[in-house]
Amino acid sequence: MNIVSGDYLIETPLLDFSHPQIKNLIADRKWRALNTFEAIGEIYHFVRDEIRFGYNADDRLPASKVLNDGYGQCNTKGTLLMALLRAVGIPTRFH
Repeated sequence: MNIVSGDYLIETPLLDFSHPQIKNLIADRKWRALNTFEAIGEIYHFVRDEIRFGYNADDRLPASKVLNDGYGQCNTKGTLLMALLRAVGIPTRFH
């Protein structure tokens, strides 16, 4: 049996999903009302399609900064994706 650690749901300095901008985005998109499968798809497509590709000042930016910038590269977009998923209760980890 595979047990998911509660650690994969906590907020971290990079995964700052309690930031007002992130909370507002989640509320506006109504991602909490979706089932897990739909939420993953909607959040993934948001990060893929609505956050432009571009290089941020640093790979160690919090998700709220990536969202505010409106662009990111693989590492920073991954940070935003993880923060959004955790914010709606979907456990994530970087592997």
